[in-house]
Amino acid sequence: MSTLKRKQKEKEQRRNLIIDAAQTLFFSRPYDEITIDAIAKKAQLAKGTVYLYFKSKDSLYAAVALRGARIQNRMFEEAVSKKKNGLEKVFATGEAYYEFYKRHPEYFRMAREAENMSIIDTGDVNVAEFLDASHKNFETLYNAVVEGIKDGSIESDIDPTLTSVFLIQSTKSIIELPPGFEMFLKEGTGTDKDATMRFTLQMLRRSLQQRNQPEKTGAREE
Repeated sequence: MSTLKRKQKEKEQRRNLIIDAAQTLFFSRPYDEITIDAIAKKAQLAKGTVYLYFKSKDSLYAAVALRGARIQNRMFEEAVSKKKNGLEKVFATGEAYYEFYKRHPEYFRMAREAENMSIIDTGDVNVAEFLDASHKNFETLYNAVVEGIKDGSIESDIDPTLTSVFLIQSTKSIIELPPGFEMFLKEGTGTDKDATMRFTLQMLRRSLQQRNQPEKTGAREE
């Protein structure tokens, strides 16, 4: 291995070490309680070394959230690849989004917080990469809606952008259902969050499905 390649590899390893340390802290404590000093200490590096790789805590936060966004990218891509029409692809992304939340709740939380951070520096490369990955997830859903309109599985008189936002926000609202509602559903109907999500996706499907298409019931298409 050449000296240049070795140095590049060492630099990448140190960068990942810093992200790993930041991830451990961001997963376990509120954002406001974490400092660059704490991250440097966790990584066993000097504070100045951390700043060589990341110019701010926001930048590091985005680098950790990017890991989750890329996992979600892969889950969305795999989900839609197994479906035959736009409508099925739309709801495959909904199921994949919920599965992402269940498998990676901390990445889900960080992505949600990062999207809402008003102080986030959009000129930072790590923030830009995170936003690009987040946009890719939205684009996968949007493309499925457009495909459904074109192939006739989804009603043609809807706006694909507004519809995509509506679907995402509707799904998020169930994922983030307040504990009081969860308890009410459990005690009143015996319905848990999984069943509530299935019901929500079914109702969203009905709202989009082309009127002359038969409603899918029973087992999900694979």
